[in-house]
Amino acid sequence: MNTLDIFILIILLIGGLNGLRQGLVSAFANLVGWIFALIVGAKYATILAPSMVSLSADPVVQKIAAFAFIVLVMVVFTWIITAFLNKILKSLKLGPLNRLAGGAFGSLKGLMIVLITMQGIGPWVESSPHWKQSKFVQLLIPYAPWATELSKEAAQGALAHIKSDEGAPTSSDSSSDKTQKHAARTDESTNNPFY
Repeated sequence: MNTLDIFILIILLIGGLNGLRQGLVSAFANLVGWIFALIVGAKYATILAPSMVSLSADPVVQKIAAFAFIVLVMVVFTWIITAFLNKILKSLKLGPLNRLAGGAFGSLKGLMIVLITMQGIGPWVESSPHWKQSKFVQLLIPYAPWATELSKEAAQGALAHIKSDEGAPTSSDSSSDKTQKHAARTDESTNNPFY
């Protein structure tokens, strides 16, 4: 075990302990709640922005204020639901199981962070002796592209969902747009794994 292995282990332990402390319901609800809040905020900020005219006459400030308000409301709503669900689990004597599952979920979140980071920095540090001698790196590196692709697909899906409500192009426009985007992507491709 070298320094890099210890660092990876610390990240996994922190994720696991944080999940154990929160429990599965809280950890999962917080993750989903923040993602949902950001998506809803981005989707409806333009609609709510005119009601923020009392804060500023600048439309950009109105949109930012509307976005922040929506996100805050959604996060508070998530906290209320999470507290309610945690009380139900405690009354059913499922608190320890909730915490144990939360520890596993937290460790999985930490593992995803490690895998995505490995995929991102791998090309720059692959010749380093610490990288080559790390047992965790050699064990996990085959899964790093999968984790990066999974996170990219999730982010692109969320963005596509947000953009689909702003204006749906016709079918002929969308097929030509896809062809142009694919051509631009292949022309500009680099060694960056996040492209």
